[in-house]
Amino acid sequence: MFRYTTDQITAGRVSRIFKSLLVSMLMGISVLISLYSCAPTTAVIQPPENNFFRSEDYIVYKLGDAETPEVLAERFLGDIRRSWVIEEANHGMTFRNGEFIVIPLKDRNKGGLSSEGYQTIPILAYHRFAENCKSPLCVPTHVFDLQMRYLKENGYRVINPEELRAFLEYSQSLPKKSVLITMDDGYRSVYSIAYPILKKYGFTAIFLIYTDFVGVSSSAVTWDQLREMKANGFTIGSHTMYHTDLTKRKDGETEVQFIARVKEELFGAKEIIDQKLAQDTHLLAYPYGNYDQRAIEFARMAGYKIAMSVKRGGNPFFAYSLSLRRDQVLKRDMQRFISRLNTFNHLQLE
Repeated sequence: MFRYTTDQITAGRVSRIFKSLLVSMLMGISVLISLYSCAPTTAVIQPPENNFFRSEDYIVYKLGDAETPEVLAERFLGDIRRSWVIEEANHGMTFRNGEFIVIPLKDRNKGGLSSEGYQTIPILAYHRFAENCKSPLCVPTHVFDLQMRYLKENGYRVINPEELRAFLEYSQSLPKKSVLITMDDGYRSVYSIAYPILKKYGFTAIFLIYTDFVGVSSSAVTWDQLREMKANGFTIGSHTMYHTDLTKRKDGETEVQFIARVKEELFGAKEIIDQKLAQDTHLLAYPYGNYDQRAIEFARMAGYKIAMSVKRGGNPFFAYSLSLRRDQVLKRDMQRFISRLNTFNHLQLE
């Protein structure tokens, strides 16, 4: 009976919706009272505690003590990570005892489309970390901390690959300011420096390793460290076996040898990671970000569901999942980092 879009239900409009629902509910109660007045028995009509109104689309809910968006998301949406749905539907609300809020029950904008354009998901690509860096592929510890703090303090939500995949399949919407964090190669500094900082801010990341590098020196991550990170919410993906270019022959390499190498890089790495970490590895980062149609096809055949380059730009829901874009974090100034966080592509669709 009552149908409102998520954009319509903002903090400024909750009171008007509440009044409308109140009038409708009172009218319904008056009808029920008139019906029961003719009946031989007396019925006491009481609305459910706190749940003031519920339809197929929304719940209008009166908050109790310590009822946070996370608590409500777990109770009504079945997933604590969907707390953003409640927060975005009640933008500006303080979530204090006695306040009325709206809880959307249906996912109505899976692709992040609007009359002004469409949502894009930035994927950040890191490599290694140190207190002091010389290489552009290295991010100083304090800079990485500042970047993660910026994401936290400015309302960005770090999503996981399952959420990204559901978005790309047009089966689930994402928070308006979603971002994915990835880290390539397999350097131990991801474990010793980035991992604790990410945990401090409640974030996770995707660690994409090339298997021939794991455990070979003190600068490389170990399989036990990877298992620990996985147990704490990190996703471990493939960066192939030996990190060779999948689009170019090596000197003296025949076409047959080239194809065999590409297949070994993709199939072999997945098999090793699957066996070492007891998982079905479905994430891939192409070495050097290079891919062609043959590499994509072999990646698909190997069982990868998401594969990433280092071509700059964000990813809308209609992006091809085996050629996603990523922005490498190479410069150390915050302004450059912020410029990589474009989560919406403006386009006049009307």
